[in-house]
Amino acid sequence: MSITLNPFIASIPANPLRALFPFAARPGMLNLASGHPSRDAYDHEGLAEALTRAGADFPSWTYGPSAGDPLLLTVLQEHMVEVPAGHRLLVTSGAQQGIDLAIRTLAPPGSTILVPEPVYPAVLSACAAVGVRAVGYGAAASDTAMAGLAEALDAAPDARAVYALPTFGNPTGETLSQAQRLAMLALCAERMIAIIEDDPYRALWFRAPPPPSLMALAPQVPGAVVIHLGSLSKMISPGLRLGWAIAPDAIATPMQEARQASDLQPNSLAQRVALHYLRLGRLDAHVARVRGLYAARHDALVGRLAAAGFRVPPVDGGMFVFVGLPEGTVREGLFERAIAGGVMYAPGPAFALKPGNAAFADLMRLCFVGLSDADVPVAADRLIAALRG
Repeated sequence: MSITLNPFIASIPANPLRALFPFAARPGMLNLASGHPSRDAYDHEGLAEALTRAGADFPSWTYGPSAGDPLLLTVLQEHMVEVPAGHRLLVTSGAQQGIDLAIRTLAPPGSTILVPEPVYPAVLSACAAVGVRAVGYGAAASDTAMAGLAEALDAAPDARAVYALPTFGNPTGETLSQAQRLAMLALCAERMIAIIEDDPYRALWFRAPPPPSLMALAPQVPGAVVIHLGSLSKMISPGLRLGWAIAPDAIATPMQEARQASDLQPNSLAQRVALHYLRLGRLDAHVARVRGLYAARHDALVGRLAAAGFRVPPVDGGMFVFVGLPEGTVREGLFERAIAGGVMYAPGPAFALKPGNAAFADLMRLCFVGLSDADVPVAADRLIAALRG
């Protein structure tokens, strides 16, 4: 074909997680790879009632404001989010759109965004689409002063923002301590760099709530700027494709203009479904039930794998755990054996900044929330069997 593509679009990397979808469709496959809630983790009755009520609302079927349905914005602030003075709340098409809008607003082509490595791959796509370079930083649990981030900031003087997934991260499941959060805020404030805080898993804690968000802590650090992103996907329904962004006025306004240029507004019907669901007053009980489900499934999966020699890091919530293969494992052909045995996982290299990087070759991301209580131990046993050949 003779048409020349925009080089930014042509450079978008293939999403290695999306490439796994065909395997998930195989009959009998137990999917530990994809971050999808199981069927019993939805409030079907409440969603059906909310959909019925939304269907009777005229605003469900017409255009609406680019910032989001005003009633949904109000209900989100009543039930889920706190908007600091001088900030605005925007409804987004999932947290992913919030990431995209923040990057497009903050970073011109040719500049740099710092991202944690291992990284959530969709962030790399958002950077590539607008010609922004993604550079990795480390955030080990032992690195209280965030020295890995400081080193990356010193090496990237053109950095325009730091992307962070500090609570029950993807893929690692790790959570930054409050000391690490304050150190991150201080490092970025010193350099006058904004933080894009991706926080979709915050409500999914097992036994105790996580530390305060970066946005909640920001007032303690003069000069700190945070764009906070949340999502209804992990609490209510990913099919609604709804999230939110909270940003300082000077950033929220251009983010809204960028989204208007892209898709005009959030989906009107989905917003009304979310509005009525939140008005039903079912969210707290639903989320509490989901926490119990996820905690039990996490414990069942990692208990079995740890007994088989897998290296399992501690996880206190969320949806994922980044598991290490037992020492001495022959990993050649492991993924293929697992698929043949009816279980799939997300290979560690899928979360590297550069394709082919073997840094995470001995790791796998496992999602413990997508299978039923009965299927979780079966999936673990199949994985162990694949490991043993």
